Amino acid sequence: MTTVAADRRINVLDPAFYVDPWESYRWLRDEAPVFWDPVQRVWVFSRFADVMAAEKNDVLYSSFNGSRPHIDQRLDESMINLDEPDHHAARVIVAPQFTPRAMRNHEQQVRNVVTEILDAVTPLGECEAIEAIASRLPAIMIGDLLGYPRSDWEKVRIWSEQIMLLAGQTSPSGPPHTAHPEIPGLIRDFSEATTELINARRVEPRDDLLSLWAHRQGWTTKRVLEEALLLLDGGAETTRTVIGSMIRELALNPAQRDLLREKPELLSSKATEEFIRWVSPVLNMSRTATADHELHGQQIKAGDEILLLYPAANRDPRAFTDPDTLDVGRTSLRHLAFGFGTHVCLGANLARLEIRVMFEELLRRIPDWELVDPDEPKILPATFTRAYDRIRIRFTPS
Repeated sequence: MTTVAADRRINVLDPAFYVDPWESYRWLRDEAPVFWDPVQRVWVFSRFADVMAAEKNDVLYSSFNGSRPHIDQRLDESMINLDEPDHHAARVIVAPQFTPRAMRNHEQQVRNVVTEILDAVTPLGECEAIEAIASRLPAIMIGDLLGYPRSDWEKVRIWSEQIMLLAGQTSPSGPPHTAHPEIPGLIRDFSEATTELINARRVEPRDDLLSLWAHRQGWTTKRVLEEALLLLDGGAETTRTVIGSMIRELALNPAQRDLLREKPELLSSKATEEFIRWVSPVLNMSRTATADHELHGQQIKAGDEILLLYPAANRDPRAFTDPDTLDVGRTSLRHLAFGFGTHVCLGANLARLEIRVMFEELLRRIPDWELVDPDEPKILPATFTRAYDRIRIRFTPS
């Protein structure tokens, strides 16, 4: 392990770091693109090209030691913590359910859910947008796909939101990524309810993901629970973050919102990707170097952990023109918010569909929304996802 340190003190596992990280991201990209965090003892990649190269090279940058830093996740066999060929073997079981073609078959279902959500909101003239709008659609959709009863969608939302948030709110002064004391109870509730469904699907399978896993030869209940929690978290929380954040951003950027109202087709061709790049809801993932190598003059050793900073990469001026400007007509659409390569987000097409349909309907039904207090929304300190605490909006009721 090298002892190289940088000139600036940055603790990349401090939840407070991600509340307002943009100047630090710029410094990292310009001055220390391969940064050694001496507090957390991890390397940090921040440039688009370097994060992309690491995502492409899963031989040199392995996922076997876990997707989160300083956690021995080898006991968790979910696909995010596997290398090839094991990763592909797990992914291929459910991947056909998330192809663009499969998602087209779900578009009317998504639109129906969005309509139900907005039917309850539009007469009010005011709401808290995260709870009333942003969090409902992804929780309902991933719950339906997994096989939870629709009546349990609020449980799905709570499991997803709280586990993801609390997992990223551990104190930087304590042991790295010590589990938040509330997480075991949430995991227990999730496991008990999901195990009951798994047992039921083994007796009577249905057209859902739990049934696919439950009837996979050699898969234990523990293994099914690991995959289910992975998809629940990835399928609900990140999309919620993009929808909520963009409700705020479009209220602050009325010219961009007006452009979308005039040209709603931009949501299908460009704007949805720009929303996802702009928000970059997943802050980072971890990889482990499998061999000694040099990058930007730094000596990385086999066994060193590397943190890939997706939001920093997605604001890299080496990859994007004027990256700190929200541009719903942006033509450069390749971003890293969903990762890349073998570990590209399985639910990316579902997220795109949900975000597009939600904003098509929002712009049509409550086009004049504004923030009740532009200074009110606050970023919740966390090391995994970057989300606002609440976003109150008002609009003309209908």
